[in-house]
Amino acid sequence: MYDLRVPTVQLEAEARFVDGTILEGTIYMPTVSAVRAGPMLLQEWINGPPLFFPLRLHQAPSAILVNKRQVLSLCVPTARREDEPSWESASVVLRVLIETGNERLEGEVVIDMPQDQRRLADYLNRPEAFLLLQSGERQYLIQKDRISRVSEVLET
Repeated sequence: MYDLRVPTVQLEAEARFVDGTILEGTIYMPTVSAVRAGPMLLQEWINGPPLFFPLRLHQAPSAILVNKRQVLSLCVPTARREDEPSWESASVVLRVLIETGNERLEGEVVIDMPQDQRRLADYLNRPEAFLLLQSGERQYLIQKDRISRVSEVLET
């Protein structure tokens, strides 16, 4: 059975839940995408079909299973891979402020969509459950159903 395992990469993560609980541990993301050539991207993984994913808490002997619908945000360190698309190649990069109840997160979203669908509203209304926010050395996967407000941060 061990030869049927999917190769994964381990990422340190902080999971914030809708009930206010915060858990830190390790998530396991497949190394290869099932829908395109190359590595699996964070947003592809979190928006994929499995409803539950394993989170191994620090110093715990085994992982717990987490329901994605109960995750407010998942924070992981930014780790660039050579074969991952760069932020610079994206169509539009917007600096935004995202509010989810008591949390306020500021960072960048990448809108890589057709020319006539590059507004922030177009990006937020896509069918994926989570969006990716890049904030310095951290990436946040934020459940869109839990977002109360988003505003563009204009450079002054």
